[in-house]
Amino acid sequence: MTTARGQLHPSVQKFKQFVRHHPKMTQVVRNGEKTWQQFYEEWYLLGEQDAVWNTYKENPIETKQAAAQTNVIGEEESKKDWMGQMLTFIKNMNVDQMQQHLANVTSVIGSVQQVVQSFKGGTNVPQQEQPQQPVQNNPFFFQKD
Repeated sequence: MTTARGQLHPSVQKFKQFVRHHPKMTQVVRNGEKTWQQFYEEWYLLGEQDAVWNTYKENPIETKQAAAQTNVIGEEESKKDWMGQMLTFIKNMNVDQMQQHLANVTSVIGSVQQVVQSFKGGTNVPQQEQPQQPVQNNPFFFQKD
């Protein structure tokens, strides 16, 4: 626990640990009812064992309910986040490049199937036939594009 000026005073570190065990103190400060300085002074004068601090402890039942609600909200946010990522991916996708990759994958699958068929034996693997170009004896033969 360091600051820009260096190490925190040991009593401040102990107070931070105390606040972690009494989370309702944070809500009181955020609501503007008290300041951290006021809490620190009370903590320093009264000590950690005083009955005043029991009101700032979190009830176990409230903790479980809050955790369950946080989990439900977290799941919904993660679903929304996942959908957002998918939409961003689809928007940034290059369709021509994707088609090229799919064509490559298809040719690889076909090659693997041919290799598997050749190892199975018994059947003759048809080779991909390339279109035969007519043989012309005329040296000035031109095909149209």
